[in-house]
Amino acid sequence: MINEIEELLRPEVRKLIPYKANHMPQCITLDANENPFPWPEGMREKLFAANIPFNRYPDGMAQDLKQAIAEYVQLSPEGILVGNGSDELIQLLLLTFGGGGKSLVIHPPTFSMYQIAARLTSTAVLEVPLLEGLYLDVEKMLQAAQSPDVHVLIICNPNNPTGSLFPRQDILRLVKESGKIVVVDEAYAEFSGETLIPELANFQNLVILRTFSKAFGMAGLRLGYLLGQPGTIDLVNRVRAPFNVNSLSQKAGILALQYLTEYQKQIQSIKSETQKLYQGLSAVPGVKVYPTKANFILFKPEDADRWTQELLQRGFLVRNMGELPVLGRCLRISAGLPEENVELLKAIAEIKRF
Repeated sequence: MINEIEELLRPEVRKLIPYKANHMPQCITLDANENPFPWPEGMREKLFAANIPFNRYPDGMAQDLKQAIAEYVQLSPEGILVGNGSDELIQLLLLTFGGGGKSLVIHPPTFSMYQIAARLTSTAVLEVPLLEGLYLDVEKMLQAAQSPDVHVLIICNPNNPTGSLFPRQDILRLVKESGKIVVVDEAYAEFSGETLIPELANFQNLVILRTFSKAFGMAGLRLGYLLGQPGTIDLVNRVRAPFNVNSLSQKAGILALQYLTEYQKQIQSIKSETQKLYQGLSAVPGVKVYPTKANFILFKPEDADRWTQELLQRGFLVRNMGELPVLGRCLRISAGLPEENVELLKAIAEIKRF
């Protein structure tokens, strides 16, 4: 019977490999680029004390949340669309501008959900690998964008999994010269301190993805937002489900933006811990460590598969990236709590001895 049902599958789904997310609460989780710190003191209590009518549908336009975001990013609420995590917004963008007969340009290695969203929306994918696995190949991306089938380019900045921060002039050249929708995924912008938000007023074809999952420690609530000119945002809003973001997540997002000072302290600590990990890994013989402007580090040990298992046996869950273009078999770790990072480096030193 299963085989008969599989015959009914869309071809795109038949080829799809699901995104694999490990869930091992018994481990120190360093594989998902999360903020390891708890919410600022008092925020959880305020959220639970809020009079949220769970028997009613949420505000489908997320008006209060959009107003709070607008103050944070210094844009008008009309230029903001909120989503059930950035993943939903990526899919909405491709439902709007992609689809059958259309193509998306990406720069592997990069975030795997772009590929998955493309398949789900029947959007073809053109890959322009990063130069040396780290740098945008602007010329080849522009060449790819000349195809009439290409409607969207996605730039992840800083890039996941490499941590690379691409020069703003390179991205703006793609925006100016491609003539296509350019999506800049700034999931880690709070750590890099770099953003193209001030450029949104100048380009109708530029949109920016942001998330509450990383710096704001809300990965469990799934909340992201899309920024662009109001006319562009209106187009994407046409394919959005009416009540796509639940009431609890909306309220949590509003509260988080009231605790910016506390979150800034966490961000500075995470950046400091990331640098300590970078220095510690760089001191390990035989390990190649790549510079990062995010809250995670990509590195290449002598045997990535063995290291993954050895770290797991010691209680550390890290991301095995497999075979990356140009870079080879790498691991990615996000900065944990200070004491966790100390223990991680001890574990790595122990692994290296054997």
